[in-house]
Amino acid sequence: MTKVANVADLTDGCIISKDIFINSSVLYRSGTYVTPALADELSEKGVQEVSIKNGPLTAFHRNFLEEKEITAHQLKALTERFQNDMSEIADELRYGRILHSEASYQWLRSVYLRTFSNPTVSLLMDSLKQWDPICYIHSVDVFVLCSLFLRQFHVKMPKGFILGCLLHDIGKLYTPRSILLKTGKLTEREYEQIKEHTLHGYELLNKLGFPSETCKIVRSHHERLNGSGYPDHCVVSEKDPDLKSISIADIYSALTLKRSYRSPMHATRAIQILLNDCMRNNLDLKSCFSFINFVHIFPPATQVLLTDGEVGTVVLNRNGSDILPKIKLHSQNRVIQLPSDLSLTIKSVIGWDSKEILMQEKRNWRDYIQNIVDGNALRALELLDALSDSKRIENVFIDLFERSMNEIEKRAHLQEIKPADLSIARTTTLSLLNWKMLKLLQDRKVEMGEAIVANLDSANEQLQLKMVDDLFAINGWKTLFLRENADLAMITDLLQRKKAGYLAVTLSEESQMFHVCNMLNVLRKQYPELTIFVHGASAHLIDDLPARGILTSADLSEFVVNLRRLFQLKAAGCKKN
Repeated sequence: MTKVANVADLTDGCIISKDIFINSSVLYRSGTYVTPALADELSEKGVQEVSIKNGPLTAFHRNFLEEKEITAHQLKALTERFQNDMSEIADELRYGRILHSEASYQWLRSVYLRTFSNPTVSLLMDSLKQWDPICYIHSVDVFVLCSLFLRQFHVKMPKGFILGCLLHDIGKLYTPRSILLKTGKLTEREYEQIKEHTLHGYELLNKLGFPSETCKIVRSHHERLNGSGYPDHCVVSEKDPDLKSISIADIYSALTLKRSYRSPMHATRAIQILLNDCMRNNLDLKSCFSFINFVHIFPPATQVLLTDGEVGTVVLNRNGSDILPKIKLHSQNRVIQLPSDLSLTIKSVIGWDSKEILMQEKRNWRDYIQNIVDGNALRALELLDALSDSKRIENVFIDLFERSMNEIEKRAHLQEIKPADLSIARTTTLSLLNWKMLKLLQDRKVEMGEAIVANLDSANEQLQLKMVDDLFAINGWKTLFLRENADLAMITDLLQRKKAGYLAVTLSEESQMFHVCNMLNVLRKQYPELTIFVHGASAHLIDDLPARGILTSADLSEFVVNLRRLFQLKAAGCKKN
């Protein structure tokens, strides 16, 4: 039985019973699971009514079918689905040798058919595929990697764990698509929303009656050995191989598959990141070595045992094969190429030299600084992308833009570089900011109001205040940027005409204190509800004044903390309403 429901009345767990069309195209198909995020999107797109099934999705039952029990029609559909999914993920460049044998492929096919024969699992995965196709492929990939990884140990397949691998990101049904499909980097606030998928997924599967092991994987697949993960900041036990395994497979898959915000990463680079995380005690090194042996892809600086008993280190070979790399033999101090006839291969990885990746990061940073000073904006942009990988937007500004300019300005103060070099560096960094903002603002939603960003100082403060302006814009403000020599009359005029609720000004020199304080006193009397940011090296001098609604910051890190306070206040206000 079905009924027509107003979109405003949709509740979590409804099932769409009739395809929803917009401009003759299917927006969501029959059988889609409804979450508040989906209902919000329907409302935004102007959909007023939808057909839904009477009653929510039925509870999960362990009715998995063997291939011989599946109807011919369903078998054909599931087989086609399996082949389509595998065509998206089964690339030798990232899978190595794990699917070289026909037996492995057919075994995986049987596990896939059996799992997707369950109607609840199929409905949830269909819903995820429509909501976020990239997340769907990633989920299948983690399911495949973990299934085949466990098979090599000849253990009985733990169905609860494998289900958890497939459904580990199902909570993203509750994450707005504007965040999931964003083509640029996430802000801290967006990332916090992403992190909620672990709890949303756990609550959903627990409500539907999935096995406790499945629910545990969904909730805890982002926990880490040292307790730095989320949502519970648990320390992953040495006796919990399932969490250790899915953590590694999840990261490897996310890095090596195409994402909405970046191209696929090379497998050897992804494994280097995994190993680096092991050095930080985020991931288990022994499990990581097992995974490397499993995919049989060995990055430079891994120490390996060969099948003839020799020990060596994989060396960088940019044009060579990752499956058949070059090895520097320890006993003979010479480099050999592993033969294509497989008469000599790698038996196992036995160690890793973390200095290589650390040295590369230092080289990238040094080269980035030099290219900024030299005015090589395009090369600096390439290095910026490498250095900013995995960073939130705010951290790109703090760790890269601000830090690099602080370092260059210090060198100029010490007369290690000329004043002209400093000027070129500022201009180059400004170009990088402008290029980055063109992409970042494509996905922006203005939801925090208008902010005036006013430079009260000379041109020297333009770059720092430009970063403040950009961080406002990225985080949901419409900004009005007074680039230099703004005065009280200009600011008051804008406040009157634009009704802005926020103002940011500079205070870099102690000598400006009297002028800035007088201006702020006037503005506080005229606009008591105005939130004022004072940013610069001398901003904390304002802290001694009795000024409600004034937020001070000496650097971008402190400025971002102030933004967080506003987000918390806004969230608290929304909850009250």
